[in-house]
Amino acid sequence: MRAYILRRLAQSVLVVWAVTTIMFFMFRVMPADPTAILLERGLTDEARQALLEQWGLTGSMWDQYVAYLGNIIQGDFGSSFFYRKPVWEVLWPLIVNTLWIAVPGLLLGAALGAAIGTAVGWARRGGKLERSGIFLATVIRGVPNFVIGIALLTVFSSTLGWFPGFGMGDPGATTGFARYFTLDFLHHLALPLIAVIIYFMPENLLLMRSGVVENRTEDYIELVRAKGVPQRRVAWHAARNSMLPLITWLFPALAETIAGIVVIEIVFSWPGVGRELVLAVTRQDYPLAQAAFFLLAVMIVLANLAADLVYGKLDPRVVYK
Repeated sequence: MRAYILRRLAQSVLVVWAVTTIMFFMFRVMPADPTAILLERGLTDEARQALLEQWGLTGSMWDQYVAYLGNIIQGDFGSSFFYRKPVWEVLWPLIVNTLWIAVPGLLLGAALGAAIGTAVGWARRGGKLERSGIFLATVIRGVPNFVIGIALLTVFSSTLGWFPGFGMGDPGATTGFARYFTLDFLHHLALPLIAVIIYFMPENLLLMRSGVVENRTEDYIELVRAKGVPQRRVAWHAARNSMLPLITWLFPALAETIAGIVVIEIVFSWPGVGRELVLAVTRQDYPLAQAAFFLLAVMIVLANLAADLVYGKLDPRVVYK
């Protein structure tokens, strides 16, 4: 077990190194000039050169790469070209904003999908409930997340006026950490959160339904039935043993959720990591974009490792070598 974990950690480090290396060279070979994001007009060549030296963009590509890796090892991603302050000061508030829709959205989508998937999988084969559930999940799964977001905006914001359509709060609303516990924030949170729940529910539904269909014919289910256990309890036994694929999917899905809700953040003008990552790439803000990509890569790698370890704890048939 210990050897397996060490080997996987070494592989994870290599993956993160590969991602950071690709990001470094990808941004450096882009033709745009990062000093173009500055608002000052009439920037002289001397001032521009001084800025490039301050940002570590002078010297050979190899010198920049070595300095870049050394800074990452120390946890220093430099300062944002656009905001003129350390990258992590820009990213941390955005990470919190993204987690507010990513984590509850994923967990609620998984719970709702698992509940409906259990009912669909336990229903009569070929019946209306099974066919309706599979049809609904297939249709929603094929709809892009930006279409889901626009549909919610059109119906519940523009037409009915029940929810605000953009941002995290009204002008003059509470700022700082306290704003996350205001009704105004929850009011703005509703539509983006619902969009994430709807987007991730179908896959959970189909995974759970497949697991229940497979487990409902197992010998242990017949044994539970023979003991006279109520059907609801029998269904729970089948559902509990069908959760392994769902849990395996859940850990990497958390990281992928943060990377995948970029469009939802843009649709709802939600100030999160995904939206800021798109803006950073557009502005040629290398340090900010590289830090965001690095953060996502680390989260995905660690989530996959956690999924492997948890799966082994839940299923004793899994052997680590």
